[in-house]
Amino acid sequence: MATEPLLRLENIHKTYDMGDVRVHALRGVGFRVEPGEFVAIMGPSGSGKSTLMHIIGCLDRPTAGEYFLEGEDVSQKGDDELAELRNRYLGFVFQEFNLLPSMTALENVALPLTYRGASARERVEIATRALERVGLGDRVRHKPNQLSGGQKQRVAIARSLATEPAVLMADEPTGNLDTTAQGDIMGILCELNESGITIIVVTHDPAVGAHCKRVIRLLDGSIVGDESSRPGVVSPGETR
Repeated sequence: MATEPLLRLENIHKTYDMGDVRVHALRGVGFRVEPGEFVAIMGPSGSGKSTLMHIIGCLDRPTAGEYFLEGEDVSQKGDDELAELRNRYLGFVFQEFNLLPSMTALENVALPLTYRGASARERVEIATRALERVGLGDRVRHKPNQLSGGQKQRVAIARSLATEPAVLMADEPTGNLDTTAQGDIMGILCELNESGITIIVVTHDPAVGAHCKRVIRLLDGSIVGDESSRPGVVSPGETR
């Protein structure tokens, strides 16, 4: 008996009404992601990749189609239920870092644990381990304005790891970084994936996609490619 994939999307559509115009952001998108994969979702501006990330990340709902996260159909859940799923299963890393400027690196990383009811001691211990994991064990007391762009993104990655998510979602994680910092961040994501963490990266940058083990390509709201980095291997959900 086949096991349920970590993520499964079936015939996902997303439309927006803008005045008298209906915009089709996603058109029948379907694929699956198995535990431990490192997937890039790529495409030009307007291809639907951000809309797709919002649906996978339980930040939005599809207009039609089904989305299963760890076997649970989340397609039509309400806002409160989606928030619970995000907190339980998903970690996020964004291009803009989204760190609170008044908090230290440790406090920023520990913040999501507050919503899970962790004690103060647990929050400090978990946040410290997460920062050490991304090479910032000596920056726990620094505030964002005392950190470089690459270090800020490391804090953001540590924050996403603190809740031990089933999937780490990264939206253009190197978009605001110089070339050296970009390489450092992708190196960290590769190391995390090698440790068993499932990662989905949304990007337009081929250099970022080159680090991933699988690339799903979008154009005009449809999948036009699903490629494994291993020659001759068909990616999950891909047919030949």
